[in-house]
Amino acid sequence: MTGLICCTLDCNLACSYCYEGNGKNCKYPDKIKINRNFKEAKARLIDYLDQLYNYNQCSLTRVIWHGGEPTLVDCELLDEIMQDQKDKGHNIEWGIQSNGTLITEEYASVLSKHGVMIGVSIDGLRDQHNKYRVFKNGNPTFDIIMRNIDLLQSKGVTCGGLITITDNNIDHLIEIYDLFAEKNMNFNFNALFPNDNGTTVELNALKFADKICDLFDYWINDQQHRITISPFMQIIEAFVGSQFRVPACHWAKDCSKSFSAIDTNGDLYPCEHWVGNKSFRFGNIANGLESELLNCTYFCDRHECLKNGDCKDCEIWELCYGGCPWNAYELFGDINRKDSSICLGRKAIIGHIRQTLKKNGKIKE
Repeated sequence: MTGLICCTLDCNLACSYCYEGNGKNCKYPDKIKINRNFKEAKARLIDYLDQLYNYNQCSLTRVIWHGGEPTLVDCELLDEIMQDQKDKGHNIEWGIQSNGTLITEEYASVLSKHGVMIGVSIDGLRDQHNKYRVFKNGNPTFDIIMRNIDLLQSKGVTCGGLITITDNNIDHLIEIYDLFAEKNMNFNFNALFPNDNGTTVELNALKFADKICDLFDYWINDQQHRITISPFMQIIEAFVGSQFRVPACHWAKDCSKSFSAIDTNGDLYPCEHWVGNKSFRFGNIANGLESELLNCTYFCDRHECLKNGDCKDCEIWELCYGGCPWNAYELFGDINRKDSSICLGRKAIIGHIRQTLKKNGKIKE
């Protein structure tokens, strides 16, 4: 099981599509309060990590610092917790998902010390990125992030990218790929489709599919660079690997079996998306992780509901399983619905990759 630690729900940016509402909050976060809360939570978070490691039978455990923006927490506090786990001999692979704007020399050194892999949100080249991803005062963030990536890489920190694909950057995916390739950064992408919370922008599903297929062709034929695009690799591995499924949280039969999230109160949730939504709080670390996980039954009926409902007779069912339940909840208020925002695009992309693999003799019918 992967552990997700929600350091804070606050953020120093005001991205217009932020699902946590930070895009509408123009007030800069109170760092003193954030760090005071985190410091008070230190014992709870260490307890969670200890129990998670035991739950994983003392084997390699992946833990990701999340937010909001986790780097609002002082790096010495993260250092103390990671050092505690190291001193105990726990084999933990650390990650952090960040907007990349608050990285300092000291922060980069701490991440390097513990081998923390950082995922940085970048939505394109300068003009594309700066349209939606800005500071609270509206100032752009691209140049600061690029400078901080150079700093991180100079310290030996492995940097990856996360692109939110919108109407603004959909026509520039090849240029964005070249940017990541030049930086030798693997990356992931998520599509941003409209929902009813008023924070998203428009994106046409069929255009999204066409452009992603073009990106796949460009990537698969790139003989110079060897960067990984996570969704493509997950689909390829599903076709050519030993199991016919995509090993990604949002394409899993039940993602709650592989992920758990904790906030600074010690409350437990299925993943970082649900943090703060008390309807999906399944317990508190004070009562024991393993016993509380038995209460996390929110998605237990989802597989059968979708198989016999929204996704009945779907040709990509065994790859997709209806998509992300959080997206479905955002769209319909019902976790037992499919994530319909991705259906057309996902079918087209998977079909295109299947045909490419067949053409290259990698798979057979």
